[in-house]
Amino acid sequence: MRGADRPDGFPLAHRLMHWLVLVLCLVQVPTAWAIQRTHMAHLFMKPRPIDLFLHQVHAWSGWAILGLALAQLLLRFTYGRPAPVPGLSPLERMSAKAMHAALYAVLIALPITGTIAMYLTFRIAPVHSVLSWTLLVLVLLHACAALWHHFWRCDDVLWRMIRKAR
Repeated sequence: MRGADRPDGFPLAHRLMHWLVLVLCLVQVPTAWAIQRTHMAHLFMKPRPIDLFLHQVHAWSGWAILGLALAQLLLRFTYGRPAPVPGLSPLERMSAKAMHAALYAVLIALPITGTIAMYLTFRIAPVHSVLSWTLLVLVLLHACAALWHHFWRCDDVLWRMIRKAR
């Protein structure tokens, strides 16, 4: 099934990946603080083992996010996505497409820049940091849009990522 032929909701695999990416993004925040402590400790003393462990958690969860984002894109292009909810203006449809494209781009770019900073050159770390803040803004806008659809427009946009497809 593709495009308008799809049911109203997303398949279970897509919904699980969506929410798992969110959880892994939340893991990134405290583990990023450990990376900063690790780099500061290298200047003066030996890093704490817990910070080295959290550094690895940050890297591995970032790579998991990359894999999940690519898998979501593969599902999206292979199996399609639900048709837009009725009544959206062309501007709303264009905004939704742009938001999703930006989210995927940043979710893919962040692990790549983080890996480059970790293994090749730390010079890209400022780009990684800007992308992190960009992701925060995009996620907040994405969540606000979902809540706006749910509470203001009273349509099924939010429910399509929560419940089983009809």
